[in-house]
Amino acid sequence: MKLLISGASGLLGSSLTKIAAERGHYCVALARTEIRMSMDPAAAAALDTCFEGIDHFVHAAANTNVERCEAEPAACYRDNLLLTELLAAAAHRSGVSMTFISSTGVYGSHQNTPWAEYDEARPGTHHHRSKLLGEQRVMAADASNLVVRTGWLFGGCARAAKNFVAKRILEARATREGFIQSNQQQRGSPTRVDDLAVRVLDLIALRAAGVFNAVNGGSASRFEYVREIVAQAGLRVEVRPVAAGDFKRIAPVSDNETAVNWRADSLGLPPMRPWHDALADYLASDEMKTLTA
Repeated sequence: MKLLISGASGLLGSSLTKIAAERGHYCVALARTEIRMSMDPAAAAALDTCFEGIDHFVHAAANTNVERCEAEPAACYRDNLLLTELLAAAAHRSGVSMTFISSTGVYGSHQNTPWAEYDEARPGTHHHRSKLLGEQRVMAADASNLVVRTGWLFGGCARAAKNFVAKRILEARATREGFIQSNQQQRGSPTRVDDLAVRVLDLIALRAAGVFNAVNGGSASRFEYVREIVAQAGLRVEVRPVAAGDFKRIAPVSDNETAVNWRADSLGLPPMRPWHDALADYLASDEMKTLTA
């Protein structure tokens, strides 16, 4: 299978490329410079050439800066809605099926229990609303397309700027007070990016369509998550719980981003492993041993 991947150098895109290659697939990166935001027929024709010979397209690129999206909504909707709309249209013209990577944050904050795919999405931030609108455009372009909602991703290069696990380890090592602090209110489902990549590729192979949650099993508060990171890294640093208000944020992010893979589980797919186990494997990887040794 020949895959076209946007955001190929990002956290998920890198993992997808690696694991797809291990499975014998061929991946092509779709660069942002190849996409012209224009209604000029020539721009559409140029974009269509990127889909020639492609079997499936994974749109993993996104504006993921939730705070900046709140401050600059026009840029947020350009990147996450308008760009997605153009790509979905190009994929449909080319007869190429598509997977759109979305967020469990689209569900919003109107319940306290983990979100399943049948729950209503009521996003409370510009970022999450732009992702939900992007989902709708993708499914409107072709009902055989796939939307994967995920969140709290970890993994990848230890030196990556957005590596949450590595940052918390470095923060714990650098503290002079003997403790670090973490939000005890917000909850989510920490998910290793390699596990997500496997699930995405499995769904593509099965020609799955519609909306699927894809998260590792279980849930945690940010505090519980960080405490587990510090403990598994073998650091003797206390992690103290603090209220969400202690972290000044612009975006009104939901306190509940937990989810379950109800649809995949109901259809008999193997369960995704607990996040604790996925974290342990990641911290034992050669990449992370440079931080934990």
